[in-house]
Amino acid sequence: MKLSSTRSETATTAVVSPSAVRAWVVTILLLGFMLINFADKAVLGLAAKPIMHDLGLSASDYGLLSSAFYFLFSISAIVVGFVSNRVRTKWVLLVMAVIWALSQLPVAGAAGFGVLLASRVVLGAAEGPANPVAMHAASKWFPNEKRSLPSAVLNMGSAIGVTLGAPLLTAVIVGYGWRWAFFSLFAVGMVWVLVWALLGKEGTVASTASVHAADAPLTEADEPRVPYRRILLSGTWLGGFFAGFAAYWALTLLTAWVPPYLETALGYSVSTTGTLVILPWAALAVFNLGQGAVTEWLMRRGVSSRLARGVLGGVAVLVAGAAMVLFPVTGSRTVQLVLLTIAFSLGGIIFAIALTVNAEISPTRQRGAVLSISIGLITTAGLLAPYLTGRIVEAAGKSTAGYTLAFTIAGVLSLAGGLLAVIFIRPERDARRLGLRTAAD
Repeated sequence: MKLSSTRSETATTAVVSPSAVRAWVVTILLLGFMLINFADKAVLGLAAKPIMHDLGLSASDYGLLSSAFYFLFSISAIVVGFVSNRVRTKWVLLVMAVIWALSQLPVAGAAGFGVLLASRVVLGAAEGPANPVAMHAASKWFPNEKRSLPSAVLNMGSAIGVTLGAPLLTAVIVGYGWRWAFFSLFAVGMVWVLVWALLGKEGTVASTASVHAADAPLTEADEPRVPYRRILLSGTWLGGFFAGFAAYWALTLLTAWVPPYLETALGYSVSTTGTLVILPWAALAVFNLGQGAVTEWLMRRGVSSRLARGVLGGVAVLVAGAAMVLFPVTGSRTVQLVLLTIAFSLGGIIFAIALTVNAEISPTRQRGAVLSISIGLITTAGLLAPYLTGRIVEAAGKSTAGYTLAFTIAGVLSLAGGLLAVIFIRPERDARRLGLRTAAD
């Protein structure tokens, strides 16, 4: 017990040093990286109505355009994940951000449907590895017991990106046209590239140390190499995958279809929609930050990762699923907006949780690939959800029944995914089974 306590204190001391400042500087830069990432995603949904009008697109055409972002997203996430095991994450992130920015330029011109489709495919391929590589980069600066808060901060990037970006991009769309919104994202992306080239650094913390006294952590040199199939078939990975898949299904609907839903089904103006769409994203930022703080507080007090991460995340996805099923059939506009906000925000905390528990069950030298495989497979939901929703909405014609059915499907998926997360996410147990811990709890 003393040995474990001493090692934990040593890891903590290593972080509470001048390098702690650098760790948080890098984390904030990575937050900016994720902020741009989700602004890039959100712009299509915010500009959906004028794009559909100008290019003469049907609902299914627009759904295809939204899904195109995910054509190479998952494959790229997995491939680049393996690359990040061998190449410094600073340079991987830099190249990705350059491609993001450049992919926006063709849309700023007089591009039609084909060019916009190709641009979204390229953007998706470059953004697929964003979350896992950023998480991997941040994990190099923090030991396990300190990772929940920075992981939550990075996942706030999605919420902050839309919360700040939605009104700004909407103002650009209304004032100058939707093509200028894409050009503005090019400019912002290139600014981040320059700052990261100057200030981005590589971390050196490698241990998967645990705060639990009974778990004697292994050093990176002592860690075994574990077959990937064993990690991916563990209960922890599977529970995180199913919950994450359901939550990502909802997230892609929020990005692609909630703005059109607010405008066409509920009758809000473009400007009002640009304001209302902020609600779920702002709530997601609060929930992510709260999850990180609460989880870290619980684990410092000896609560298991299963409870502090797995059960907490699973329950959040369950509650979001229930709200998703209810909000389309609620009569009151106020109650509907509250439920919509919960439905598209609360479950999002599972992304940080899933990657954090996967880091617990992955050898350090394999962690980048495991996190990227996780994101690569979870985000296949984005390939399916927008297009399927477009077909459902188009089949319903002018009726709102199509939206109701699409959101109900998303709600049922979240209910099932949340339940599986509560049952199966057990990182301490699975880390022992994989040989990454030397003693039982």
